[in-house]
Amino acid sequence: MYDKLGAALLKTKERMEVGVITAPDGSHAEAVKQFLGHKPGNYKWHIERCVTEVLDALETRFYVGKLDGQVITNIMTVEYEGIGILGHVFTLPEQRRKGACKGVMAYQMENFRQREGRALYLGTGYNSPPYYIYHSFGFESVFSESGFMKYFVNEDFEERYFAPTSAHPKPVEWHDWPKVTALSGIVGWDALRSLTWNVYGPTNLEGGFLSFKHALETEDSYDDAKLLVSSGGAIVGWATVNRDTRWRPATAVLDLFFHPNFAESVPALLSAVNFPDAKVQCYVDSGAEKKAAVLETAGFSCEGQLKNQFTYSGQGYDVLVFARG
Repeated sequence: MYDKLGAALLKTKERMEVGVITAPDGSHAEAVKQFLGHKPGNYKWHIERCVTEVLDALETRFYVGKLDGQVITNIMTVEYEGIGILGHVFTLPEQRRKGACKGVMAYQMENFRQREGRALYLGTGYNSPPYYIYHSFGFESVFSESGFMKYFVNEDFEERYFAPTSAHPKPVEWHDWPKVTALSGIVGWDALRSLTWNVYGPTNLEGGFLSFKHALETEDSYDDAKLLVSSGGAIVGWATVNRDTRWRPATAVLDLFFHPNFAESVPALLSAVNFPDAKVQCYVDSGAEKKAAVLETAGFSCEGQLKNQFTYSGQGYDVLVFARG
């Protein structure tokens, strides 16, 4: 479905039509795929699927600017329950420096607020020209000097969204994508968040979740994966188990990360995971005391310590190796 939102006057005095394509949309599918055909790997996989099929409850929108009926610029958002990721910002090379992107983004941001959106995340180069465009629309670095950016409609979004409540495990679905990114963006918690996904500290999982979801659907690399969802709908924890084929026979790696307000619900998350009939190891940074305690409660024991194993944000960390089986 295409909805015209309005028009924007470009620096060249041309009037650009601004509208939004809500996926799936068969009539615009080929045009969207062609316009964003340069996107690599799993990004292209998502685009090609979302324009023709429903992906659980994930909402994908393509905000476009048109001149003489031709799309010249695009901004995509993927959302669920007011939490979203903004990406695939692209303008045709010959149409750049006209203000087309800003013109579309003004409508996109207003439309997001009108739909009762709550939070948007994006990734760009820190201190780059796009960084300052996003900053002019209210985006801020998730942490100092970072191109991982956030926009909250209300300043107290994280405090309210991650407020302590009950939580329960669930399988992974497409619409978890933006909410997992909200969880991965929390500041001031475990440094080592996922060894398999290479997540250290607050991280934009726009691409990471797609790689993970693609592997779940097309490969046998994961034994199981579960998420922890609060009664308010926030994704507040993840637990993934995949094979570490460096060893013979292969061991399994448990990656566990959760919001500190929900530590009491993590044992239920681990109980829902189908562990393989193999040795399972979980790597825990030396500052993650709550994670270590939860693992011990779940039957894991510390079998070793790797001294000064990695550095994050200028600080060295030891890694504790917990295992079961």
